[in-house]
Amino acid sequence: MRRNDTFDLDARVRVDKIPATGRVVDIATDEEQREVLAGRFRVDAVEAFAARVTAKRFRGGVRAEGEVWGAVVQTCVVTGEPVEQKIREPIDRVYLPGRDEALERGAGAEVFVNLEDDDFPDYFEGDEIDLADLVMEVFALAIDLYPRAPGAALPEEGAGDDPAELSPFAALKAFKKD
Repeated sequence: MRRNDTFDLDARVRVDKIPATGRVVDIATDEEQREVLAGRFRVDAVEAFAARVTAKRFRGGVRAEGEVWGAVVQTCVVTGEPVEQKIREPIDRVYLPGRDEALERGAGAEVFVNLEDDDFPDYFEGDEIDLADLVMEVFALAIDLYPRAPGAALPEEGAGDDPAELSPFAALKAFKKD
């Protein structure tokens, strides 16, 4: 098995080599890579993981658009049974070149931030962007934090408990002598 610190999905794009039509990056994983991803995502298994991202020049930077898809297996939070979740998520991220703000800003320089945008741009240093981090981030954010098997429900007996009795202070009150 590969160590996490040497894990690579080979999705680097040299910014200066992106053609006008864009550079398509296809990411496919083997079983060994999916085992490493399962550890990173803290799920029982990653049964599938793939992506297709197109990097295009965009306003002095790069825009990465595409899709990531796959499937994960987790333990149901109610029954303990394995639950499979299929994931298909769009990708749309803008990368701008990082700048040393002290050198770039002159007297009276302004920085415009559009608060109406859904996402702020990411910044990159050097001459390449690793799209693997973006793809893994989008995939990880789509994973259900509390997976449930179909039809699984919490037992009704705990539904009506008084929150004051369940509080940690209720346990302390039991030690108090009258």
